Amino acid sequence: MRIYPSPGLLVRDPVKRDFLPEAGREVPDGDIYWSRRLNCNDATLTPPAPEVSAPAKAEKTKAIEGSDSQ
Repeated sequence: MRIYPSPGLLVRDPVKRDFLPEAGREVPDGDIYWSRRLNCNDATLTPPAPEVSAPAKAEKTKAIEGSDSQ
């Protein structure tokens, strides 16, 4: 199963000895450690929501600059 840290939390992976990345990681199904992390809401099976991309902001700035020149 693929597991993700809950927003704002750092969750340590006991096997790799690092923190669970925001992009998630494949872990064994039924693993006791990860089942406990899911039960206490330190981790989730739901991927994080995609962030708003920077090009949308650039288009907004371009529109504002274009209106000033008229």
